[in-house]
Amino acid sequence: MRIGIDGKRYYLNSSGLGRYSRSLVDHLLGLDDAEDLDICLYRPKGEVKFQPKAHQHLTELTAEYLLPGHIGNAFWRFTKLPALINSGSYDLFHGPSHVLPGRLECPSVVTMLDLIFMRYPQYFRAWDRNYYRISFSRSARLADHIISISEATKADLVNLFGIREEKISVIYPGFDDVFTRLPQNRLDEIRKKYELPRDYVLYVGNIEPRKNVLELAQAFNSMKESSSIDKDVHLLIVGQKGWFYKDIFDGIDALPCREQIRFVGPVYGEDLAGVYQIARVMAYPSMFEGFGYPVLEAMRQGTPVLTSGISSMPEAGGDAAHYVNPESLDDIASGLCRILNDESYRQELIEKGTRHAEGFTAEKMAKETMEVYRKLA
Repeated sequence: MRIGIDGKRYYLNSSGLGRYSRSLVDHLLGLDDAEDLDICLYRPKGEVKFQPKAHQHLTELTAEYLLPGHIGNAFWRFTKLPALINSGSYDLFHGPSHVLPGRLECPSVVTMLDLIFMRYPQYFRAWDRNYYRISFSRSARLADHIISISEATKADLVNLFGIREEKISVIYPGFDDVFTRLPQNRLDEIRKKYELPRDYVLYVGNIEPRKNVLELAQAFNSMKESSSIDKDVHLLIVGQKGWFYKDIFDGIDALPCREQIRFVGPVYGEDLAGVYQIARVMAYPSMFEGFGYPVLEAMRQGTPVLTSGISSMPEAGGDAAHYVNPESLDDIASGLCRILNDESYRQELIEKGTRHAEGFTAEKMAKETMEVYRKLA
């Protein structure tokens, strides 16, 4: 079975889109029954952030275009790539990041992670919002089958795009292989490298309005002002700048407890696993997510989780997270206080989270995706 896969996000993206693509491709190649599988991964031109390991069943095809940067890449993907696929004798093509390059002669699958731009259009520039709406909806209709990473996203595909339920399979994402408990000596190295405080509340994700980062910081500030938590507890914000980040930075800079809030920037791989593991609690009060990787990543590392009780977060957290109303600073603050101050409750969340996270693996995701491939091809 010869599968073509759009690798733009695999090579370039460090957030959920890239992690999903890398985890999927790498674990498809590692399946026990994948000896008959050959993957051709389409690679953008120029420098990339991530490289696949060499594998006998993996071929990379690098884009060739004259126009610079994203414009050249987009032009190639939507004009040249369809012709390459249609002339390449593929059994199936998979677009793992919302879009297909066009109408294809072979069966096609597209993965839809979220339709956030439809739910929160105010957080997107008009050009981006309209591009996403047109390209996502067109790809959903062109695809022979859609993989959704949550029931919440599936419901949006049905209700907002009018897609038939039977055309959609919900396949939950799995972890990167680096998310495993680390020994103390490795944790000590990571603590020293990033100058981590003794106790901290952790946020991991892009810094943008829908993630509620400013509201989390405001809740943290209220706990500090009321002396509800230990004076040495810090808030660490790990991630890259996203949409409209400046207002978030400005709002946090104005808080009285600013000295105990740190922007760490993006952290990757085993270092990120260690940053999760050392944290006292991981707080993720996002307004909307396609799935919410950090919820399960923290649980995998034995860290209790506070997250929103809306969107897809209850699918990710199951019965193992402390859920809050993301629009209520009091709810966020009281939840964090309980986890930080009630050690028996904290341990209960850790034990539940560790068990819950065992049900989400990249191997399971790859096997269920392979089943979709076989049915279509």
